[in-house]
Amino acid sequence: MKKKILAIDDSEDIRMLLRHILSEEYDLITEATGEFGLKSALVFKPDLIILDLGLPEMDGFELCNRFRSLPDLEEVPIIILSGQKGPEVHTKAYTLGADNFIEKPFNHDELQALIKSKLRLGGSTTRKNLGDVTIDLKKGSAYYKGDKLDLTPKEFKILAVLSLKVGQVTSREEIFKKVWEKTHVSDRVIDNHVTALRKKMMNTGVLIESIYAEGYKISIVGQ
Repeated sequence: MKKKILAIDDSEDIRMLLRHILSEEYDLITEATGEFGLKSALVFKPDLIILDLGLPEMDGFELCNRFRSLPDLEEVPIIILSGQKGPEVHTKAYTLGADNFIEKPFNHDELQALIKSKLRLGGSTTRKNLGDVTIDLKKGSAYYKGDKLDLTPKEFKILAVLSLKVGQVTSREEIFKKVWEKTHVSDRVIDNHVTALRKKMMNTGVLIESIYAEGYKISIVGQ
């Protein structure tokens, strides 16, 4: 599956150039304004963002700050690609959460190498998306469209285990080993925790099914 990149730049020439050099290797979406860029980011859930600073409606500084305040986007690498120059501009961008800064005009090979590097480092991310639900392994929390779900620690761990095999059955034995570790519990205890979790996930688009004599399967509505 191709990595997803969102590029936000008000220059049609730059957007066309980025499509030319990136669209073959990546799943690329481009937007021309800050407002549309923010909306696309929330829906598209990119693996990396390329961001211009001089945007209409919402400039790149504000947009960068907004991205870093959202659970689904706070750890996504952001590369600033801008004609604005100088140490003060760079410092402000980094302060607001940018990862890298490339000034225009830019070298195509440099940008592509930087993208590969950031995506490679991002391979060990502590976040996982299940449709509109984000699992944050580092924080031990799950979010639905940015709002934190009210899960107990055991419910969160069960969700994390099930998410490893979307569309496949996870046995009770697997859940027991990864959630309860060395503490013995009965199948009934596991079932009760999964039932409680299923109820909390009902309106999120994440379905948890009980598969008779096998275990549980997690799936995402529309996928």
